[in-house]
Amino acid sequence: MGLKPRPGQVEAAQILATSMLEAATRERAAFIAPPGFGKTLTVLVALKLSKILPATWRVRAHTLTRHVAEQCSIIDLKPEVLLGRERVCPYAAKFGSDIHAWCAAARYRCPLFRSRTCRYYYYNIDSDVFIMNYARANAPPVPLTVWDEAHNLVAPREVCLSVQEVIDALSEVRDEDLRKELEEKLLYLSSSTTIDVPPVLLNSLYKEYVRILVESDKPTRLGRLYRVLSGQAVYTNEERDLCGARILLPRRGLLVSATLPGADKIASATLEIPWSRRLRAAIVPHITTRYSEFDEAMAERARTFLLKLLKKFSRITVFATQRVAKKLAPVASLYEPEDIPPDWRGVLLLHSRGRYSEGIDLKTDVIVVLGAPYLPPHASERLRRLMERLGIKHADELAMLNTTLQCVGRATRKPEDNPVVYLADYRFERFEDELSKYFEFAEELQL
Repeated sequence: MGLKPRPGQVEAAQILATSMLEAATRERAAFIAPPGFGKTLTVLVALKLSKILPATWRVRAHTLTRHVAEQCSIIDLKPEVLLGRERVCPYAAKFGSDIHAWCAAARYRCPLFRSRTCRYYYYNIDSDVFIMNYARANAPPVPLTVWDEAHNLVAPREVCLSVQEVIDALSEVRDEDLRKELEEKLLYLSSSTTIDVPPVLLNSLYKEYVRILVESDKPTRLGRLYRVLSGQAVYTNEERDLCGARILLPRRGLLVSATLPGADKIASATLEIPWSRRLRAAIVPHITTRYSEFDEAMAERARTFLLKLLKKFSRITVFATQRVAKKLAPVASLYEPEDIPPDWRGVLLLHSRGRYSEGIDLKTDVIVVLGAPYLPPHASERLRRLMERLGIKHADELAMLNTTLQCVGRATRKPEDNPVVYLADYRFERFEDELSKYFEFAEELQL
């Protein structure tokens, strides 16, 4: 087709086409290659060679669909972008995230659905590659699904509500018995508590949520409460926020990523292209954010470390869990800002599982992952047990490593990005061999 392949692309496409894609139709397979390798085009060529078409291509965010569609067109594959309900439904502006529940329960009210013109339910059967978001439910029946940026599927997705937000949501419950039961379950909890939500109670909450949504014909705060409580792990953090976390790892398909530590534990077959360029990094062993050790003295040690960095670098991006970040706030120039100014200087403090931990590009001199970003111990244990049922061991460690690499990846999106990386927690030393795939640990970086 007149294309000039990059080194290794042809060989990778052949391996994928002859064995990996077939395995991915039945189980999980993984293709891991560094940024700039051309993973998207390589996989698309393999799909064409193997003739395992049509296929679905799942992406984390809609902004990534254009790139995949353009790469399809280069090799004469017919792409079709299937937009989510929140993008195509004219009622989405009114209902927001509640549009999915409203459509499921009240589509009989929708003139578009009755007239069979709803764009959300239609697709072109002649397309070769259907490109859609991770969360889209009505995917076309195809033999193979490709999961792009698959590290997002292993890192826990966490949603939290403050105590006041929980109270506001419960105030909308009209069924007095249900409201009383939920209040007893959710209010007056101590920090760091695991919450068991019986399926019967969760089902009752969903029915109440949908009933209020349909009858009032407007959004309700119960939707967000339901989504938190339906997480795989539900717990309170040290701020007594109510949190729900889940891992979205699928049972089958091709997982594609630049970083996927522990891929051999997740996938039945793996093709990994080594990184030719690794970031300079150092582990900081005199700091930890482990629950039993992160006291005020340890927090002061962490703040002192950041102040030392400020003497050498002008822009320092720090990722930490919410529990730890609150202790570091006194030395931060910006803490979880609404917008990050392009000319920022000082310490930019962000949550390691927050809104800036994925999907953005940061320019920085140094990136610090301050504390191994495990979920709280009780939540990690819950997720570990859930993943072991799928045959995956050490899920809490895999999730922590993926969260770490995802945070670092915010500042390494382009070949010219070359920040120094500090992993500030002695617990990272256990994973030095695994992390050496991505980092070159240098003693001269120690402070």
